[in-house]
Parts: sequence; C-alpha cells; structure tokens
Amino acid sequence: MPLKLNNIDPHDPTKVIPLDPDASEHAAMMNDLQGNILKGHGRHHTAHIFIKFGKDPTQARKWVKKFSESVTSAFNQRKVALARRKALDSGENWEETTFRGFVLSAKGYQALGFKESQIPSDPKFRKGMKASGQDLNDRPSQEWEKPYRDEIHGMIILAHKNEAFLEVERRELRDDIENTKGALKELAIQEGRVLPLDKNGNIVEHFGYVDGRSQPLFLQEDIESEKKKGGIDQYDPSTPLSSVLIEDPNGGKESQSYGSYFVFRKLEQNVKGFKDAEAQLAEVLKLKDEEAERAGALVVGRFEDGTPITLQKGDGMDVPAFNNFNYQKDRNGSKCPLQGHIRKVNPREQSQEERGHRIARRGITYGKRREDMGDRPEDGVGLLFMCFQADIANQFERLQQMANATSGGLDPIIGQTEDKKIPLQQQWPCEWAGENRKTQPFDFQGFVTLKGGEYFFAPSISFLKSLG
Repeated sequence: MPLKLNNIDPHDPTKVIPLDPDASEHAAMMNDLQGNILKGHGRHHTAHIFIKFGKDPTQARKWVKKFSESVTSAFNQRKVALARRKALDSGENWEETTFRGFVLSAKGYQALGFKESQIPSDPKFRKGMKASGQDLNDRPSQEWEKPYRDEIHGMIILAHKNEAFLEVERRELRDDIENTKGALKELAIQEGRVLPLDKNGNIVEHFGYVDGRSQPLFLQEDIESEKKKGGIDQYDPSTPLSSVLIEDPNGGKESQSYGSYFVFRKLEQNVKGFKDAEAQLAEVLKLKDEEAERAGALVVGRFEDGTPITLQKGDGMDVPAFNNFNYQKDRNGSKCPLQGHIRKVNPREQSQEERGHRIARRGITYGKRREDMGDRPEDGVGLLFMCFQADIANQFERLQQMANATSGGLDPIIGQTEDKKIPLQQQWPCEWAGENRKTQPFDFQGFVTLKGGEYFFAPSISFLKSLG
C-alpha cells in the first residue's frame, strides 16, 4: 500500500494525520527508510566521514553495498529505542548500539556511474551547495575549510553514546576504506559532541541557549508526547510527510522506497564576540542586573533555559523550553523583536504552506568546552547544522533567505548580508511589552561563520543494497 505523503486530515486542512509507525502497512517502508529522518537518532557523539570515490565505480559500488548491510533503518532505530526505554525503566543494563547512516551528493551519484536522469531531481541538489552561494549570501567557497572545497561524493554518519566506542568504530571504518586501494578516499572526519546538558536536561548550543526544542513531528507517539509537555493548541508541530520524504527514484521496493534531501553546514561560533555583544546590547537598552539576561533573549527569542520571551520578560518558566506558543499577541515585536532568531526562521503560522517550509533539524555541536561552559572561545567550536527536507529551495534555502532579509531586521544569529554596508534594520524594544513601543537600533551580527558544506540525498536502503 503506497504511503500517503500528503497526510492532511480531509475534514480539517489545518490538521495532520500523523504516521503510526506500528501499523503493519508501514513496516516495509520503515525497514527501507534510513533512520534519523523521521526522528533524530539521539546519540551524543558522532563522526561524519566525508568520502570521494575513485575512478573504478564498480569497486566503489561494491563497497557501498557492503556498508549498506549495517545502515540503520527507521524500523530498527525505533525498535532499539523501545528496547532501551524498556530496559532502563526496569533497571536492567543496556548496551548502546551504533547508529549508521549514508548519504550521497549529486557528484557522488555520477561517480558511481548513474546517468543524470537517474539522480534525484531536486535542482538545488543536482547543482550542489557551492552553486547556491549567491542565493544564500554565503562566503565564497574558496574561503571554506579545505575538505569542503573539494568535490565531496558522500558522507557516512556514525553515532554512539560512548565516545571511546565510537572512536574504535571510526578507526575500523578508516582501515576498511584504505583497504579499497583507491576505490574510496576519506577526505575528512568531523566529530560532533553534545555539550553538558542544562539543569533541566535540555541540550544547549555554544552560546548557552537551549537548542533543538521546536521540531516538526511526524510520528503519532511524538505528537501525543508533545501534547503532554504543554499542548499543541497554540502551535501544532505535526507536519506532513511530504515535507521530509520523497520517493527514491532508484529504490528497490515499489511504492515503499523513500529518501530525503540532506543539508550539511559547518557553522563556527564566536562565543566571546557574541557574549560581548550581548552585554553591549544590554547597556544600550539600559538593562541591568537580572534584567540584563533579557538582551540575549531578544536576540535568540528564548532565554537560556528555553523560556520564550514573547510569553514573559524573565526566564524560569514552569515548563522547561515551553513550545506551545505563537506570536499572534505580539505582532509588533514589543516582546520578541521581529528579527529574534527563532521568530525570524519560524513565524509559527499554522497554514499548510508554512508547514511545507519546515525542516527536520538534526544538528549537533562540535568542539570541546569547559564543563561549566565558562570559557569563551572565539573559534574552533560551533554547530554541525544538518536537516532533512523534501525540497531544498522551498525549505532550507527559503529559511536561510528569510534570515538574510533585512526587512523586519536581519536574523542576528544566522543572517548573512551580501554587502557589509547594508543597514541591518534591527530595532530592539527598550521595554518588554512597552506601551510606547520605544526601540533602539543596534547592529548584532557576524558571530556565526560558514566553514563549508554540501547538499546530499539519503537514499533508501534497498537502493544501497542494489549496488555492486
């Protein structure tokens, strides 16, 4: 039975009918779909191995086919997660497993001998990220880190709870690649690691803010869980499958083989510069003592603990990282400024069109920090931004362009301007929900730098197994 990607409730077009992963009719699809797409893999240590194929596509295809036997399916990811939960709830020991994923660039398909007509059809994917540089106001690719300036054919994702165990697997994989005698070449390895969790158990990013809270949700159980965390009546994260899945044109299971376009961007964060600018903004707005924390919340849209600034002027909300809110009562930006990061890239509208722009973010931080996060590095740390979507131009690129738009103010976190002299049009409210709506201009940007990236496709497992 074909999967219904446009799973909108026919009786209410504002509602999505979420996927029931336990339904028997979805078993074949879940077994053929790679994990990490419908739901994040949840491991705290990752290794991203960038590869390039040699001149012998036959040998390269054989290696990919062999590796495909260990790729984690959506079905197995869920099966392991349920077993882990059951073991931990009963007090039993649990031996964590490794997540493995594999994605290909358009150049990778070509290097494996595929004709253009056989390559997934997204125009942005086929041209690669470098070709979108001007559309995104990206740094010239000549200024990227060396591995990303090269032609990348694929990326292998390894993830595990234990860093030492992951290192062993990574070395074994490196040896395996070297034994191909040139059929594959390892270009680079980028490690990711989750930073120390905050007091509420939430993941944080290098600037110190809760991250990854607002995600599109596709599975029935995740929607039910979100209802218990604060509800979904003000903001419903349920999202159609059509925003994250497309049929794999080379899949081996008719009407059951799906994949997803995958964006990878290495974003370096200047923590010292960001924190210094936070303090300067607080000074401009005359925010002192405890109120000074509001300056950063205006920039991000949430306080460090995840409290949305559109709901209250201080942190410490009863529900950590509350997500059931919108901006209907703050249209002029007197609480959360229009350029606040989470508002700029997610206006929290509920139309089908808005849902279609959502991306399934799967990023992880990189770089080491002090345990107390008291250090303030200027480089060497950041975010490995990753996301899945069905349409790169209409989803990832559209959100980046929204962040870049100076109308309403440039996004102070990821916004990029083509010309440094362009006014950012950022206006910051002097008072929270102030009746006089008095604002102060202050340019806040430049603390996140693109170091490189690429567009990929996560193909079906049956496709990977068909190679060789």
